[in-house]
Amino acid sequence: RIHLSTPFKEPHLVAVAVARPMFSTLRVAARPLREVRRAAVRHYTFASPAYANTFGEKPSVDTAALRSATIRYIENFDAKAWYDDPICTLIRASALTEGESIATTDAFGSENGRQILATAGVVDKVLQHVRGASSAGVKDLRPQIRRIEERLLSEHAAFLIGNQALDFHKQDGVTEIEESLEANVVERKLNDLLLADEVAGRVRIQRDVALVGCVSNFTNFLDLCRKTLRNLELGVPVLVLSRSNTTQHMYRWVQLLLEESRREGLDTGLVTYISCSIAEQRRIMAALSHCPFYLTGSRPVAAAIKELMPHTFASTGGPNTMVVPSLNADVDAAVRMSTCIENSGQCTAMRHLVTESASSEDLKRIFEAVKDVDTSADSLRQSAFDGLFRKWATSFKAEPGYDLMPPPAAAQGAQPLAYRISHGDLPPKGLDENWRRVYLDVSTPPKGSSLQDPAYVQRLARWLTTEQPIVLAVNGDNEQAGFPIMQQLFSSTAQCIYNVGREGKPSLTAQARPQDGEIFGEFPPRGEMSKYTSGPVFVPSSTPSYMARYQASHLLSAASRAEDVLGGGGAAAFQLLQAISEVEIKGYGVLLAEYLQESCGPKRGCGQRTSLWGLQRPPVQDVSTLMRIRKEDDLGTVAIHLLPFLLTNAKDGLVVSMESSPASLRSALAAAGVPSHCETDAAFEQRRSTCEPWNVVDFTDAVAVEELPMVDHFVLRLLPMGHIKSASSQDEDFVKAFKDSEKWLRYTA
Repeated sequence: RIHLSTPFKEPHLVAVAVARPMFSTLRVAARPLREVRRAAVRHYTFASPAYANTFGEKPSVDTAALRSATIRYIENFDAKAWYDDPICTLIRASALTEGESIATTDAFGSENGRQILATAGVVDKVLQHVRGASSAGVKDLRPQIRRIEERLLSEHAAFLIGNQALDFHKQDGVTEIEESLEANVVERKLNDLLLADEVAGRVRIQRDVALVGCVSNFTNFLDLCRKTLRNLELGVPVLVLSRSNTTQHMYRWVQLLLEESRREGLDTGLVTYISCSIAEQRRIMAALSHCPFYLTGSRPVAAAIKELMPHTFASTGGPNTMVVPSLNADVDAAVRMSTCIENSGQCTAMRHLVTESASSEDLKRIFEAVKDVDTSADSLRQSAFDGLFRKWATSFKAEPGYDLMPPPAAAQGAQPLAYRISHGDLPPKGLDENWRRVYLDVSTPPKGSSLQDPAYVQRLARWLTTEQPIVLAVNGDNEQAGFPIMQQLFSSTAQCIYNVGREGKPSLTAQARPQDGEIFGEFPPRGEMSKYTSGPVFVPSSTPSYMARYQASHLLSAASRAEDVLGGGGAAAFQLLQAISEVEIKGYGVLLAEYLQESCGPKRGCGQRTSLWGLQRPPVQDVSTLMRIRKEDDLGTVAIHLLPFLLTNAKDGLVVSMESSPASLRSALAAAGVPSHCETDAAFEQRRSTCEPWNVVDFTDAVAVEELPMVDHFVLRLLPMGHIKSASSQDEDFVKAFKDSEKWLRYTA
């Protein structure tokens, strides 16, 4: 039996239980007397003490029973069911069946059911409905939604996992449910804190309909729980969109959610499903451009959506990389598992290996132990989550430039491995992940260099910041010397996840447990972020908080604390805020400062592995952030973008380029020691090309007060975040090596 945390018993109360702190900031300093007055300010935004206090409570999960129940569900599944009950549009749980009937396909292109694509008239009905649902006025549905969630992830869990296994051919859906149960506890608490702030009049939660773009490989956590239930429980209606493949299993959870909503007496109009063509989906997006769109998918898909929906919040993958000076049996196993997991169908699957020396014979040795499976049920029975499917092999055509390695004799018939070895070079820009196909690029240093050569490691760091993998893992680093390879890469890059292997215990790329403080995110390259997403999406977080905004009264109140918070007339940040005419913007700047004061520095995780997590500064280089300010730019907009740098060690690496030089701005930059240059657009472009910054901040429009996000979401558009972990538990040598790294964001004002 799966035990969940007790749901709310008094729905009319906004009760917030603050757990015993499970994390601590590692850098502790005496507070000036002035800070005592600020201690009452409460932030639950990323890396704040209240955020950290949400970790540590983990429900028990009987994974063996869950696995057995899922296998039984798959064995007894009637393949006709998805034909007899075709996917269609659902409004208020009623099926709208007008439209073209087409076949649906699974992850391997095999037909597995039917789908009715809505007519333009049905799409119009959906638009009319969701616009009305947006103004329903319901704010707190936590008791009902959490009871539904408890049933979904217990008595209906085998249904969810089984359908995903049948449609996407996921091999380990049990772990997803286990981790969802644990991470949901944290994200529920964050929602509680957000709603309490709304009740107190500090923030407002936007309740326009949220569009949900589903991802096949983690739909039960990311789509059902994070994007759908966390929005619904705070009164945000959702519109779930169909997919062009593997769309059966998420449609089935929408049906189930609607059934459970009726059981709870909820308005079924809060959940709508649209089954339609991509052209009609884009018409919906254009009509609902003011609404949020939550997506987990590829960068090209995210870019196409962001064109129509400015409030797109997208998680977009990346070519995960492992660095290994030399190969051995333990590392071989880590490479094999990381590359093949879920048939390269997990977002943290490895795509790129960097090692001193590698040949096709080395790869043959590494992958000779790979297993083959016929079905996802086989994977569940055998715990073969890196087993390669047989039925997926016949259609495998390798891309130009890749060699094919047939599977070993013990796994004949399974899909082959496509590989490319680049001696002295790194993979080309825009490396395709080749979803569900096992591709591996191998890079070796040029002749005369090595992974102990800082110049080569810096070259690799440049590639990592350009391609932006989710995960960077390093195995075989010099432990006695304090992990020099990872130290340099950690300081010089901005991945969300860094994994450090220890002797006899190598790290995979496919490892992250957000509920343990192993913060997770799939970020695009920072210089291109606005092309794909409105801001970074990280786990755990409160999904409705991405569209939450501060009340004007709260900002006005914060503005009155400016001198107390920022230290008076001698401080550069205070001088800058005083020059702002709009009081609400000044108040937002104060909230930024208060947030940074209490949230900087690394925190320690609470899982079996040893992790440090928190806010970070940009990659440590001469020019990491280049900010361009033109004479028509709004001073308030400029000021709040400068504050996260002026108040922290992120100012080291900031360079400001100005078309003109306002006295207040020039004075604040000089007081903070930030280099600034008054130059033409042409000179700025030349500087940009020469220094190759990690990020360029350019202002096109003034920031409207009503569009300012929660302070952590604002800061994370400018600065990186995430975690670094050791594969070992209670690894004090690892903590000692990385807790004082210059990469952690520190409050210095």
